[in-house]
Amino acid sequence: MSVVALLVAVSGCREKDAAPKPPPPPAVVEAKPAAPPAPKPVSAQAALVERGRYLGESVLGCVDCHTRRDTGRFGGPLSGPPLAGACFGPEWDLPGTLCAPNITSDPVHGVGRWTDAQLLRTLREGYGQGDRTLFPMMPYMEWRATLSDGDAKAVVAWLRTVPAVALPTPPSQLAPEVLADIKDLAGPLPGPVAEPAQDDVSRGRYLATIAQCAFCHASADEEPRPFAGGRAAPTPLGEEPVPSLLPEGPILKDLSEDAFVARFTAFKDLAPAPSKKGQVNKLSMPWRAFSSMKEEDLRAVYRFLKTQGVATQRATGP
Repeated sequence: MSVVALLVAVSGCREKDAAPKPPPPPAVVEAKPAAPPAPKPVSAQAALVERGRYLGESVLGCVDCHTRRDTGRFGGPLSGPPLAGACFGPEWDLPGTLCAPNITSDPVHGVGRWTDAQLLRTLREGYGQGDRTLFPMMPYMEWRATLSDGDAKAVVAWLRTVPAVALPTPPSQLAPEVLADIKDLAGPLPGPVAEPAQDDVSRGRYLATIAQCAFCHASADEEPRPFAGGRAAPTPLGEEPVPSLLPEGPILKDLSEDAFVARFTAFKDLAPAPSKKGQVNKLSMPWRAFSSMKEEDLRAVYRFLKTQGVATQRATGP
């Protein structure tokens, strides 16, 4: 190698050695997940409406009675606009034709022009327009001293939000003697109605009462015994047995709490098969509505029922 070449090579090595080293790569800092946004506070009015919606759709049976249903299908699924009215005739063993009116927010055919006071009076006192007494298929007698003031106001707040449906409902056709028999059933509240205690048994008693379990599952005696069962419920396709709900009855005797809850929630997913005359078509029990009850409420009902007396009447049931 020539001296010049050697000097060039050495010079290149020196320049290479003298060149600054590249900085080390920045340390990787693991990014912390962003905190989820704080939930927006629910207004008192929104909470009131939601409580009323839950009661009206899942507990009190408002939707099932005030909406047309397809009784030709198992379970009687809804077949008309919700809360736009429905009629029930002698096929339900009624003394004439009873029409549950449109209670949507429509101002002409519904309750859009009703005041809160009018709605509350109808709900728990049994007075319709013109102070006429409502047929007690509307369960104001069960709700009068039981449905709390707060829950009654919640139902009214929810009804204000129901979309209007401009659909007229025919008037009920009841014989004059029937109207005379029921005219004294309507009446004022005995006083303020408090909220139930919040232990499971008290809440279960409250729910079972406002959902009319005690009334529908009463015995067939002259003085019906709550939850004792033994009656038959009329439907357009034949009578369906109403079993005892007492702890030693055929339903609850060997039914666990989990199985009780599952019995209700199973109806969320059932496809409505055709009904057949002479079989139990699940038309009298509002399974569709009760299937959407909160699990904690169904458990409270079960725990309350387990506190009741021993059944003396046994009926076959679903």
